[in-house]
Amino acid sequence: MTKKIISALLVFVLMCASLCACLRDAEEGGGTEAPTSAPTEAPTEAPTEEVPVIPAEPVDINTVGGVVIVGTIGYDEKGWYIAPEQPLNITFEYFLNNPSVFPEQTQIRMLDSGDDGVDKGVYYGCTVTVFGEFRFVRNDFETLYLNPFTITMGKIVEASYGDSSLKAPDGPVDLYDRSEPLPKYMDSMVMGGKYVYNAFMLSEETLMRMGNDFAAFYVDFVDAILNYRSEVPCPSANFAQMLGTVMYYELPIFNAVAEPFEYMKHYDRDTQTIKIIYKYSATEHQAVLDKIFAEADDMLSGVTPGMSDTEKARTIYHALCTRMTYDYSALNDFQRKDSYYAYLENSGVCVTFANVYNQLLTQVGIKTTLAQCDYSATMGHEWSIVTIDGKDYFCDPTFELSYDNGAGYRYFGMTYAERIADGTGQSGITAGRYYTSTVSADMIAEVGLE
Repeated sequence: MTKKIISALLVFVLMCASLCACLRDAEEGGGTEAPTSAPTEAPTEAPTEEVPVIPAEPVDINTVGGVVIVGTIGYDEKGWYIAPEQPLNITFEYFLNNPSVFPEQTQIRMLDSGDDGVDKGVYYGCTVTVFGEFRFVRNDFETLYLNPFTITMGKIVEASYGDSSLKAPDGPVDLYDRSEPLPKYMDSMVMGGKYVYNAFMLSEETLMRMGNDFAAFYVDFVDAILNYRSEVPCPSANFAQMLGTVMYYELPIFNAVAEPFEYMKHYDRDTQTIKIIYKYSATEHQAVLDKIFAEADDMLSGVTPGMSDTEKARTIYHALCTRMTYDYSALNDFQRKDSYYAYLENSGVCVTFANVYNQLLTQVGIKTTLAQCDYSATMGHEWSIVTIDGKDYFCDPTFELSYDNGAGYRYFGMTYAERIADGTGQSGITAGRYYTSTVSADMIAEVGLE
């Protein structure tokens, strides 16, 4: 009981301090940009003060992405959001000639602080001005997100408005210290002269985003899944905030056997512990894992350490493309896109195949990332960027399925010109799992691999 009273008092003090800071800043008319240091943990309670009445007159915003929004930063069971000062009639021109329309928006979602690198906790409950861009997340085109570039305390513009000239700042800091050895479990595994699947491995892109300390935690987390343990110590709230995204790209076994991870539901900030809720009994759990490992091993079976990186990438590409089937129902209902479906059912959509190809290339030490673009007026498209001998190439397993039952190499090792020529990416190509940047022709090899 004493602990509860102390906790309640602490929450009240923090709320009062936050409110005072907001009022003081409004009086002084000043503002500071959002820090990009370690994210503050999510608030434990909602503000007790009355929610201000939103003016009836909406603001019309038409933009290809860039936007300035005046509003209040909040947090609920779904995560961070901004409540704009006035309702927003948003026309977001993400799809060429077919913009997405979001009328009378009074709440716009924001990613966790660990995802976008901006600490929102210091602005909780305060009126702020956010400079950023609208975006969609993981091919969910029904939910609009605001990705902040900077957050300034107080209202420093007359009203929210679109600004298509706003651009994201330069890329993230590389947190991967290559002078420090990774945990031994993260080495590529070779048995009988052939590569076999190692669930502990992480791509270089994830290591750069998360750092060496995350790698040590990740080994413990994967070990817990393999051994059917329900709790894992997690030393950092940032690790927990980012874990679901990392697993989406890197760890197909998790969503195959466990309830999808949610930071607010499965992470206990007091004990710094992650809870894993499994879908199956221990016996069924192991059977699913065995099937995924066997399928991954089969797709890696033609690759040996003595091969060149081109030969490795080509062999895995062929093994993947010749066994996959495009799942049109998954495209229509936005379900069954997770990478584990490719291992268990040999089916999926573009992001499924791109993630699986990247996962398998990570197993043999090849650097990869994702490429994205608007493919048509109604949907986007994703494929892989593969780095071989210091040069980047496009590889598209999805398009390969349409030719010779996936047995060819028409979309393997493509140049930028070849990608544009096939009708893809003409409205622009971006790359990256965690931070996206625009891809230009000079960033991709001038001569293809095929």
